[in-house]
Amino acid sequence: MRTSYLGVVVLVAGLVAMSAGGAAYVDAQKCRTVAGITVTAVEEPPENLTRVAYADLTDDQQQVFDQVRGARQALVQRGVFTEALAVTYEGEDYVVAVSEEPSCGDPAGDGVRGPLVGGAALLLVGAGVAKYGD
Repeated sequence: MRTSYLGVVVLVAGLVAMSAGGAAYVDAQKCRTVAGITVTAVEEPPENLTRVAYADLTDDQQQVFDQVRGARQALVQRGVFTEALAVTYEGEDYVVAVSEEPSCGDPAGDGVRGPLVGGAALLLVGAGVAKYGD
């Protein structure tokens, strides 16, 4: 009887480990697909930024610019804006700043694979001990 309880404990530990691996995987995937964008009205944009007219932005860039200009900051699909820009819109200058997490976790890395494989092994061992331990 005691070994079946031990099996259940090992089984639960396996579930917890797999959950941690799954959470790390989701976090790594999300980090790879989104970027932070801010749109700020300025008197004079910095000289080192590329100047672009609103009409020269792509349709996706215009849509993101319009959404973020009202909200000031948003998470958007990575790659819409690849660099900071100075955008002229209706006679006013705006700075579009892009922030991307440079060190996203690797979805296939040890921080994900370890808990998933270890958790699966604990699940198998725990199930075996719980069922056949007596």
